[in-house]
Amino acid sequence: MKKIIISIAGAVLLALLGILGLNYLKNGGPRERVVSPAGSKIIVEEMSYYIGGGKFFGRIFKPTDDNGNFPDSLGPMPVVVYFHEPLKTEWPENLVKSLVHHGIIGYTCGFRGKDKDAVNLLKRIGKEKFVQPGMLFVVSDASCGNQVVNAVSKLGHKIQGLTLVEPQLTGKANETYLRYGREFLTIGTAEKENAVSLLEDYLEERGALK
Repeated sequence: MKKIIISIAGAVLLALLGILGLNYLKNGGPRERVVSPAGSKIIVEEMSYYIGGGKFFGRIFKPTDDNGNFPDSLGPMPVVVYFHEPLKTEWPENLVKSLVHHGIIGYTCGFRGKDKDAVNLLKRIGKEKFVQPGMLFVVSDASCGNQVVNAVSKLGHKIQGLTLVEPQLTGKANETYLRYGREFLTIGTAEKENAVSLLEDYLEERGALK
């Protein structure tokens, strides 16, 4: 009798673990709800990609409906992808949170990879159903600016805009910047305190803001 009870308990436990596992895969990872600097509600989820044998960890920030959910009925939206130095997440996340109340989805990724990894990551994100076609924007800090600029130059029209934060570009990436930099938004150290308004203006010029 004791063995039967243990077997039943084990089966129930396995079933519960299976349900939790399915929900985890469906949701893409742990989910939390936070409030943006503008007072709107935001859903935050882990969303990482396996590319070239490596894992690129990221977090996605979505606006919610009145019930605090992100249903398909909200439709695709402009997306801002922020590549930043791994572990230094506070400033990038605060920046994209400040944009969500405009109907923009933010994605932050601690990036330490090659040009082709950035290309493939942007291609994968661009195929997500929540991305409005032609409305994919990229932001990069100095730690991965070379890789991101090179990736954006290869993707061409698939990227609607590029913002560089305190850029320190070299080689081919610097040549691209010297040639096309007037089309990018550059945020230097002195401008960081106004980064949100600068990025909002840049996005508005390119049709991303409502």
